[in-house]
Amino acid sequence: MSRHVTQGQDSKAHRDAGFSLLELMVALAIMALATTVAGVAFSRSSVGFRFDAAAQELALDLREAQARALRSGRDVALAIDVDKRTYRLQADPAVQLPEQADLRVVSAGEAMAGSIPAIIFSPEGGSTGGAITMTLDDRSAIITIDWLTGAVTLAEGAASEADT
Repeated sequence: MSRHVTQGQDSKAHRDAGFSLLELMVALAIMALATTVAGVAFSRSSVGFRFDAAAQELALDLREAQARALRSGRDVALAIDVDKRTYRLQADPAVQLPEQADLRVVSAGEAMAGSIPAIIFSPEGGSTGGAITMTLDDRSAIITIDWLTGAVTLAEGAASEADT
């Protein structure tokens, strides 16, 4: 009951088991296209991730300014250079915000570090207060600083919400 395969049948089975060169080239072209589309989508989302991270870092640095004022017993300022899109907490190195982002700062008129707006925290816990608005394409982040308590809040959302 053993079955004997002839050479003609064996070669047909061998041909049907693999892929043709054309099939492999089509599969590779589809994979290359999918990789390109995924790369473009990732680069767009990475800009959004960097924007969100920058807003969160700015809010954290504002909270750090308040903590330093409470610990040191002296006023601590966080200066924001709108033109250069940087901010600096006292003598710390300047932090670069996303260059594509629009930046608006509202602070008390006398709260300036030279000609640059600043948010100043006092050792009693309060601050000069203000708001920092960052927008990028369809994203926005509004950081508000309460003048009485120095509390820092971050609200993220759609860019149209920042205009209201």
